[in-house]
Amino acid sequence: MNKSVKILSLVISAVLLGSCKAVDLRTDALKTNNITNAEQKGKDLLIKAKNAMGYDKLSETKVYEANTKFNWNGTWLLMPMNAFPGNNNKELQLRLVTNSFDGQVEYKEGRKEGVIQGVQSWEGYKKEVGSGFLKRHEHDRYIWGLATYHYLLEAPMHLPDAEIIRYAGTKEIDGKSYETVYVTWGTEEPNKQYDRFLVYINPSTKHIDLLEVTINDFFISMPKGLQHATARYERKKTSIGAYLPSNVQIQLKGPKKLDNKVYSFALSNYQFDSFDRELLYPLEEVEQIGFNKIKE
Repeated sequence: MNKSVKILSLVISAVLLGSCKAVDLRTDALKTNNITNAEQKGKDLLIKAKNAMGYDKLSETKVYEANTKFNWNGTWLLMPMNAFPGNNNKELQLRLVTNSFDGQVEYKEGRKEGVIQGVQSWEGYKKEVGSGFLKRHEHDRYIWGLATYHYLLEAPMHLPDAEIIRYAGTKEIDGKSYETVYVTWGTEEPNKQYDRFLVYINPSTKHIDLLEVTINDFFISMPKGLQHATARYERKKTSIGAYLPSNVQIQLKGPKKLDNKVYSFALSNYQFDSFDRELLYPLEEVEQIGFNKIKE
């Protein structure tokens, strides 16, 4: 057994030992109801963060695109967790419809160069190299990946509209004290239907620097210990004035040191309303449902 496999085996064993209990992102102060006016304070912080990052400007666009490159910790490539197989250190292009879960990823290099995978109203499709024919499919990994990365990019725009919002107090990360906001749907307590978020807002910039999340609907069955991750964001100002992610680092469970990651993905060359929106709706028989998870 090589070193990578041994390390991965140890990680999985440790996760499985603590995998029976549902992940609860609520702070102790929230659990004991020790925060006054938690709902309004939390919502105010999310709205200020949305505006400080210019997501009000992003919401005015119809579509946008960006180049992206994934970099995986080699050990984790041994796990079947990659939503876009063949993406490690290879350039891809994302094309997304603003305020939706609809979009495409095109492989720009590597063994899949030219292949396009898309999702429209939760229906998956694929376009092979040099072909105008769209193949319908139910590859959960691509549907999940496109919708998840889309949401991670747009989260600050949508979080203020969540059903349950609670200010959760402060937490110190890397020597900085962050304001945190707990966000979920259904019930404040953990449930199997909805994901939960703990949002870390930088008190100086008002930007969202970290997003701690639970993942109930991963495209493969995972133990509860692997249904918890942290996204650490770096942001740059784009041409529309919005500070969008330039690099997102995914860490297992709660926030870790900066050099500890499962994988990261860099984003560059954002362009807005640079192509026809209908390009991302090639399935004429499938209705457009926008930012919804189910059809009406």
